[in-house]
Amino acid sequence: MVIGDEMLEVMILVGYVIFVVGIGIKLYSKTDLWMSKLDRITPFVETSLVIKYGLFAFFFAVVLETLILFLFGSGSPLVLIVALSVGVGFIEEGAKLMPYFISKGKKLYRWHLTIKVALAFALIEAVLYGIMLFFSGNILGALLRIIVVMFHIAFTAIALADVLRGDSLAGYLKASVLHSLYDAPVLLALAESSAVVIAVLSIVAVVYTYLNVDEAFGSVYAMAKRELEERRRKAQEFWAKSEMGVSESDFTSSL
Repeated sequence: MVIGDEMLEVMILVGYVIFVVGIGIKLYSKTDLWMSKLDRITPFVETSLVIKYGLFAFFFAVVLETLILFLFGSGSPLVLIVALSVGVGFIEEGAKLMPYFISKGKKLYRWHLTIKVALAFALIEAVLYGIMLFFSGNILGALLRIIVVMFHIAFTAIALADVLRGDSLAGYLKASVLHSLYDAPVLLALAESSAVVIAVLSIVAVVYTYLNVDEAFGSVYAMAKRELEERRRKAQEFWAKSEMGVSESDFTSSL
């Protein structure tokens, strides 16, 4: 039996989606566990601030993505899809990273805020786009909107790992490319263009994201633990000196 090119494209796309859903489920449990652990040892972040930054990042991204539609919408569908495939990753990863650079506070606070904003951004996108895609009959797209929630957080965590090491540009570019590759196969399929080669690259990107999310969160966890231990050590030194001062005062007053 000879499989036609069109059937092969469909099989590859379906295989890619099944693969992403499987990895997405595993990534959800892994990322959720890390976020729970880090919530306990990183500075508290106000929910109102997360919502404010999350809405700002989302609508900022929407404006820029709409600009892409305006600039390329009247041309070839393939050109538009390629522009969206590349542009969306760079726009959304930049929007999610903004809180780290424009907010005040220490590194761990800004890291925690940015991760929470990434979650808020992903949930807003999943709800709005998911509902639109579902009622338009695009069940596949709606499913990917749900799965992408934890990928959004993973991309941001990977970017922030480089940011904390002092290489912000590398982190931003890495997250943007991973995001763009994640989106590309489905977007190319919508333009009825070949997605065979890009699907292979996208699978590599998804695997890379899954394998590196532990290191991204783990490095921050180690940093937070070190800061916690340092604060505990300073507190013990302070109380030891205070007790010593009280003891000497009591001895002097008794003479």
